[in-house]
Amino acid sequence: MSQIQIMPMTANDINDVVAIERGAFKNPWGTLAFINELACNGAYSFVLKTRQQQLIAYFCFRLILHELHVLKVAVTDEYRNKGIASHFFNRCLNAIPEAFDFAFLEVRPSNIAAIRLYEKIGFSVMGKRPRYYSDTDEDAIMMGKIFKGGSYER
Repeated sequence: MSQIQIMPMTANDINDVVAIERGAFKNPWGTLAFINELACNGAYSFVLKTRQQQLIAYFCFRLILHELHVLKVAVTDEYRNKGIASHFFNRCLNAIPEAFDFAFLEVRPSNIAAIRLYEKIGFSVMGKRPRYYSDTDEDAIMMGKIFKGGSYER
């Protein structure tokens, strides 16, 4: 993991992020969605790059009061199943300058790899959002994690 760097996402990263997004999701965000996310108050977006500056992952979330909502996490095919996502996820949460008490996310029931990742880092199922995904009318599984004392601890 020493040969990779975590840094804030910039507008220069968006084309690479969108390319990963298209390969990772059934209903991907487009360029404008990521541009808007970078401009959004309370939004945090990070990228993970190799020493050669190849973008291999990204993570987008929003902090609203003391709740963190995970919006997007994706890793390129080449770097999946190598422990990078959990390492990246943990490092990004540690990089947030503000305290938060709770984090949550929605995930497709069919996305077993993501569910396993979230469980590995301590998230648990809280419920579901019926017909959340408009492209398939699939429900979303809601997962969450409570944080001790308003700071991130595994």
